[in-house]
Amino acid sequence: MENEIRLSITGLVYNQTVVGTYGLVLSEMEGNRRFSVMIGEPEAQSIAMKLNNKKSPRPLTHDLINNILSIFGTKLEKILIYNMISDVFYSELHIRKDDEVLIVDARTSDAVALAVRSDAPIYISAEILDIVGTVVETPAEKTEVMEVELNAEDLTSEELDLLNITDLEELLSMALHEEKYELAVNIRDALKRKEEK
Repeated sequence: MENEIRLSITGLVYNQTVVGTYGLVLSEMEGNRRFSVMIGEPEAQSIAMKLNNKKSPRPLTHDLINNILSIFGTKLEKILIYNMISDVFYSELHIRKDDEVLIVDARTSDAVALAVRSDAPIYISAEILDIVGTVVETPAEKTEVMEVELNAEDLTSEELDLLNITDLEELLSMALHEEKYELAVNIRDALKRKEEK
């Protein structure tokens, strides 16, 4: 565990360069590094639904897997992003059955979608985070970003000015994708104010 670093989900950002993909932004909980994992639209929707406390009328694939784990008396103890090869992240599900921990290989997007459903912690190998992690200005900004992505339209100009340029650009991308043009104009204005300083 000492060479594993716990992560939190900071947000989901639409990827404008590869259609139908999203950047899943993950941040270390006790630090100020952040990185993103490219995931598909179905997995992004599955994660977003759970983060926003929305329920599908019928179980989605990740709900089904979580239900099966529960029926068989097992529990997802944690997920671990343990490797990266050719820009692809490799993850494991650590599933507890009585006194035994079973390790199952999984795509990172599926692993995270399962983790949010079972309240399991997300970890990354310290060695991998050293390679992919980007330092952001302050750890406190991670919380602000999560709030922004859930309630972006409620932000005042002053609150937008508190965000850094990277976060504003991510929000702008999302606002344009979701056709929230009034919000996009406010974010562009905030970016201009940053550039003028």
